[in-house]
Amino acid sequence: MEERDTTKRETTVRKEQVISMYQRLEEFLESKDFEDDFKKLLEISNPNYMKLLEKRKIDIERSDHGIVIAGETSAGKSTLINKILEKRIFKGRNSESTSTVCKIRNSERVQITVEHLSGQMEVIDLTDKCDGNTEEGLRMLRSKLKDLTDMTLSQESKQYKSVDIGLPIPFLKGDTLLVDTPGIGGAGEVSHKLMDYLPNALSFVFVINVASAGGMQRDRLPEILKSLISLKIDDEMPCFDPRDVIFITNKWDTIPKEESDSEEEDEETKTWNNIRTEIKARWPAVKEEYIYKLSLTEVSPKKNNKSVEQFKEFQKVLMINIEKAETARVTEHLRFLQELLRSVTTNLQARLQLEKKSEDEQISLTKDHQRDIDTLRQKCKEVGQNLRKRITVHITTTAETSYEYMSTSMGKVKILNPSGYSAIVDVCDSPEGCANEVRRRFGLYIDSYLKSDEVVHEFTLIQKDTEIFYKETNLKLNAMQNKWSEVLKDDKGTTSEEASALSALGIAAAVVLLPFGLPLVAFAFTVGILSLGFAPVRFVWDWFWGKDQKKRDAIDKEYENCRVTVRKTVRVQLETNAGTVLEKLIVKVTENELPRRIGALEELIKQLRTSRQKIIDKRNMLEILQGKIIEMEKSILKFQKELQ
Repeated sequence: MEERDTTKRETTVRKEQVISMYQRLEEFLESKDFEDDFKKLLEISNPNYMKLLEKRKIDIERSDHGIVIAGETSAGKSTLINKILEKRIFKGRNSESTSTVCKIRNSERVQITVEHLSGQMEVIDLTDKCDGNTEEGLRMLRSKLKDLTDMTLSQESKQYKSVDIGLPIPFLKGDTLLVDTPGIGGAGEVSHKLMDYLPNALSFVFVINVASAGGMQRDRLPEILKSLISLKIDDEMPCFDPRDVIFITNKWDTIPKEESDSEEEDEETKTWNNIRTEIKARWPAVKEEYIYKLSLTEVSPKKNNKSVEQFKEFQKVLMINIEKAETARVTEHLRFLQELLRSVTTNLQARLQLEKKSEDEQISLTKDHQRDIDTLRQKCKEVGQNLRKRITVHITTTAETSYEYMSTSMGKVKILNPSGYSAIVDVCDSPEGCANEVRRRFGLYIDSYLKSDEVVHEFTLIQKDTEIFYKETNLKLNAMQNKWSEVLKDDKGTTSEEASALSALGIAAAVVLLPFGLPLVAFAFTVGILSLGFAPVRFVWDWFWGKDQKKRDAIDKEYENCRVTVRKTVRVQLETNAGTVLEKLIVKVTENELPRRIGALEELIKQLRTSRQKIIDKRNMLEILQGKIIEMEKSILKFQKELQ
């Protein structure tokens, strides 16, 4: 109890400190001393900066530090939470029934807070009726939660935005929450609740049912991963670190364990290798040790097996993420404050250094830099157009290549009878069954093709070229900026030039060098690769002779349907996945971030030229402003050290 109160107080104090820093900065930016020229510059480099400050201040006041548990319906999310809490507060569900987001937090009291879609809050206090440490108390809690969240019992539960569950859980420090979510692939309005909660999350645990279509819910999980990337690029999830995502592969007890003298891998090994490959393809930032293999039904304090060992390793990583969640939001807000202050400092230093330049030197430097600015601005347009054109050309070429391959006899044979799988006639019993199997194997081909090196390589090059252009342009802008700022030293001997460069490179890293790769999501088929079934490979031409003509006709007809649509299939998949994310990144770099920096530098040079004497005459006032900024920066640096 005492430790929890201490942690709560520390969290509250930290938030109050950051909020106080925001308020000080707001007062400074709204003061008369911060003149219109400064405001104009800051508006160019940081559009709507006052609204952004208010938005950030609201964000730091959030009490939720959510670690989201997500996965397809019946993957084992609720079971995982029960195992983590060592309390069975959720009933196991084998169908789509959970209607809302459930938040679990540490609380002295046992209570449930229901938030309606209308915004109305309803508190149900069970402290005097329910002891969370007894089976009877847990049974009462389970029953109440089922009434509130199971849409098969009541449609009213769909009107709840979230259900907040408070009970004594000491390891959930501060305001860290475990968040149980509706199953991926469920009803539209239910899935929207999950998607709407994503920006609030600091970390994720994805639970994958290996018995379902090879493990990955191919139509919804990739969509969530893509949404996370888009939100990160758009700065809507500034505190989320993609490297902290955990994947639990569950229900391995449903995969047959086969003893075989064959050199081929057994089904369990093949499934494990395929799922790891699939996860890495969809979420390249994942750490190998953050992919776990277990069966939650085999996890128990009384047992000692591989699933228990894996679960214990998972618990260690989860605790690390919980510790990080305590300070992640505060750390991110301090970084944001620091960067905004450095934008102001850079402009202020240029003014303070102006009198050291003669008018002739200033005129000469202005001409040189205006020429460079015009060149960089044009370069942004050209590079943006070129990068987008490369995306279009690559997608078109990739689609055409797939069509040409499917049009060859060898391509048809390999697609219909892939290596390691049964011949197609051995797994279909009717013309309809053969047509379905053709579509499944076509899906296997598309899935493999879209993840092949020949497809991924060009997208990767486009991403790298975008990053390189951003870094190189930033370095040029830093060098130009430093020509005006010259060298000012603080009390630690750090030059303003160094601080400016570090700040700019820090921004560049935050914008472009994202710690994950592109979500090159493969084609979404209902039946996955692993459901096709493995069998010894037979001579693939056998089926052309002596088989039922209707079967052959059905196979040929459906293959032709797939062939004539493959270009559109490939194009749509690449455009809506890799293409969309790359376009977003390119636009952010070449149309937003770099043009803003270029525009801010151009405006600074213009102000220095047109108001030279006025700026020089205000040196005393500028030094006072500098002193205020230095004090704010020192406060931030001190706070950052305390958090380390």
